Amino acid sequence: MLKGYLKLLTGACAIAACATVAAPKAAEAFTWTYGMDSAYDGTGGGLNGEAHGVGPQSKYEAFGMAFTADNDTVTFAFNANFGIGGHYSSGAHNNNITWGDFFLNLDPSKNFTDSKAAGSVLGIRFAEGNESNQSGTGIFSDVTTTATAGSNNGWTSYGRYNRYVRNKGGSVELIDGMTRRQSQRYLGSHGQNSISGGTKIGDISILNDSALANMGLDFASQGGAGVETFGFSFARSLLPGGSLDWVAHVMAECTNDTVGMTGEFAAQTPPPGGNPGDPGNPGTPPNEAVPEPFSMIGAGLALGAGAVLKKRQK
Repeated sequence: MLKGYLKLLTGACAIAACATVAAPKAAEAFTWTYGMDSAYDGTGGGLNGEAHGVGPQSKYEAFGMAFTADNDTVTFAFNANFGIGGHYSSGAHNNNITWGDFFLNLDPSKNFTDSKAAGSVLGIRFAEGNESNQSGTGIFSDVTTTATAGSNNGWTSYGRYNRYVRNKGGSVELIDGMTRRQSQRYLGSHGQNSISGGTKIGDISILNDSALANMGLDFASQGGAGVETFGFSFARSLLPGGSLDWVAHVMAECTNDTVGMTGEFAAQTPPPGGNPGDPGNPGTPPNEAVPEPFSMIGAGLALGAGAVLKKRQK
């Protein structure tokens, strides 16, 4: 269902709609929803030359992410100890380790692997220096993925990563609202952090910390202590127009940390005279219904009743 609709968008973008990137207006009031990560599960050498370890001084510690959305624009933001440019790392791909690609699953009733197969996952490349098999930045549909940890001095399995963090006194959290076991079960095969194939459907705008601060983003109020804050935005029209539940995540290229969260986009209001489902003004595709909202808990992922959603709004 979503796969067919995303193909419809792809065709429409080739004609006109996807050439335009919606940029947030600084003067507007934004409501941010936060998904904070464990501050003691990012592994790596310290920012000031400290020995390899975990925690707030690790170069690859991610502290959290956030999103805001309105009828025109969707914006995601991140707080971590590594920015889009990453960090120098001898022996890594290009001697640099940065972020992998961002994945937005529009059907969280399925795990990441099954949602990719169903065409329900969008991949967003925002770090041009990473190993993604795509040129430039942008949003891609029908994505396939690969792992880049092996060429970036990274972890080869969740088990080794989990044990290292535990032995260093840390606590693994990958997707806000899920336990470690639940999130690793959702993510499936270890370290699938890079787009290996897909069809570009639109562009993104990169936002720095100043632009995001002007939009009211405040990670510090949520305990975010990362030295880097950045984000990206894209047109809401690149997504189906109805109310959308989703789960999103992004990993470091080395898989030394992962940050993710669940959320919902409100239904898009069509402009006067517009018909939801038309290319350029997407809503419910003709003769197709938007999947009903559902909870991650009890949706086939064996998440269990103990998962507590910790999203915070400000």
